Amino acid sequence: MLNTKVDRLSNYSIIARLDDAIPLNTEEWVKTERLLNQVSEFVPMSMLNSLTEAIIAYADDQARRGYLLGQEDLVEELKSKATKIA
Repeated sequence: MLNTKVDRLSNYSIIARLDDAIPLNTEEWVKTERLLNQVSEFVPMSMLNSLTEAIIAYADDQARRGYLLGQEDLVEELKSKATKIA
């Protein structure tokens, strides 16, 4: 139970850092937002909300995974440098 709380806190911290670091007003996002607005004319709002939430969850997960992989790479690089120094 404790690990789950720690994992959730860690994930929240990562997502918060990514949200601060990744701009949302990009050309890609503007295009996506425009498409979602067009689709909203033809599908029920509840379906559009579900789709948007699924996209957000996927993007958050991918960003979190990328962040963690980057941290692992950084640790390996620092270990390698420390070994060369020692």
